[in-house]
Amino acid sequence: MMTALSLTLIMMAMSGSATALGIFYPFGSAAGDTFSNRSHNGSSPLVPLLRLFPFFGGAFQQIYVNHNGYLTFDQSLFQGASPSQFPLFLNIIAPFWADLDNREKGNISYQQYTTGDVLQNATQDINSYFPNVNFTATWVFVATWDRVAYFPNSGTETTFQVVLISDSNLSFIFMNYGDIAPPSMEVEIGYDNWEAHGSLRTCYPNNTIDVVNLHSSSNINVRGRWAFATSLQSEGFSCGYSSAPGIFYPFGSAAGDTFSFRSDDGSSPLIPLLPSFPYFGRTYQQIYVNHNGDLTFNQPLFQYVPNEFPENSTRDIIAPFWIDLDNRGKGSISYQQYTTGDVLQNATRDVNSYFPNVTFTATWVFVATWDRVAYFPNTGTETTFQVVLISDSNLSFVFMNYGAIAPTLQKAQIGYDTIGSSHHVSLRTFYPNNTIDVVNLHSSSNINVQGRWAFATSLRSEGASYDVVGVKLKVSSAENLSEDEIEERILKPFGDLLKKRGIDVSDIRLRRFYKTEL
Repeated sequence: MMTALSLTLIMMAMSGSATALGIFYPFGSAAGDTFSNRSHNGSSPLVPLLRLFPFFGGAFQQIYVNHNGYLTFDQSLFQGASPSQFPLFLNIIAPFWADLDNREKGNISYQQYTTGDVLQNATQDINSYFPNVNFTATWVFVATWDRVAYFPNSGTETTFQVVLISDSNLSFIFMNYGDIAPPSMEVEIGYDNWEAHGSLRTCYPNNTIDVVNLHSSSNINVRGRWAFATSLQSEGFSCGYSSAPGIFYPFGSAAGDTFSFRSDDGSSPLIPLLPSFPYFGRTYQQIYVNHNGDLTFNQPLFQYVPNEFPENSTRDIIAPFWIDLDNRGKGSISYQQYTTGDVLQNATRDVNSYFPNVTFTATWVFVATWDRVAYFPNTGTETTFQVVLISDSNLSFVFMNYGAIAPTLQKAQIGYDTIGSSHHVSLRTFYPNNTIDVVNLHSSSNINVQGRWAFATSLRSEGASYDVVGVKLKVSSAENLSEDEIEERILKPFGDLLKKRGIDVSDIRLRRFYKTEL
């Protein structure tokens, strides 16, 4: 027993360390860090930078690592118990601005690099998260708060890191998070400047940062890491995944997209499809990208209040995020289709991975992306999502990819529907009280890929209306259920489970049942 207990404790310690090192840049004694003095509400001395760091129009040759979880350039900032909310119109980078105290527990350390593996890793990371730039890091600055306590709760431990990266022209910031102790105080996370500012408060409901789960959050699909471009040539703050290639197919100017014009409740013009797209027994040669988050085939749809699926209407529709959106002041809506190249290879791989019972080779892909588009009338919001249509002219599939979705009280519909609703899926059925948890779509899935939902959207063979599959279920119940109760309480939940796997079960029905006394 003693041996087993010792082994368990060692494994737990190794697991905690590995989690931090997975996304953290090198830090501590092994990295040759300089350790800041132990003081409450203190700061490092002035740290001369080996290279100029461009930050939204300015360029700085020095920095201060302030103990309460932020960096400043002009002077140290001895801010006590309560951080100020951005914007402050100060030059400040705050990976975790809170009342911290390293006098008894934890270390605050920093290091900068101009050569070596750290620069290579930074170069690789930047080009991965921001594929529209061609970047080579020439300087990296790393500051780490390792298991530092809150004041006055000396028994707490909080670990995070900020990484500044530059090539003397462009600059970027990573904020990396390990274990964050539950705080009993306000916290501010983000950056501020006269030209720009961004706060993670805007990415969470009620402007309350979910600090305990920072280690599993991200805007680039890397758990525990947030990345921002911080030079005027770059994009700046985003809650979403618009620069993350992890689950999104290529989009935007770099992908050669066509951009839809700016209008409230608008639509793209008719888009001729290069090959036809099979969709549950019908074949379409044209499509419309409607600004309010849906695709239709026969005519545009300007409706901003979504209907619930099943609609039982006279239209086929694919709705990655049907809600009242407005791209006039913020964001872009763009689309592109492919018949050759890497996108088809990736689609082929993805479909065969998610649907292993088919042998599939994509011959056509259509990608439509809503990048940081605002809700109407809330122009300060940003919502990012994408829909991908894939076909080999016989079979078809739809992927719905989600970045950060701004909190909203508006009604949203997500899924697909067909003429007469013979085939339909609504994500409402997967959430409590039929209310879609839109804020967490980026971490949800029916295929075990965070932020992606995948559906098969064609009938398997022409001339047949259904793929008929018989399933025999053995169910134990203390109640004497009627046939209607079996349909409602057993078959319906079973059908919902199959829908989560992308299997259309609109016509699941009970053929026969037998009752046996136990």
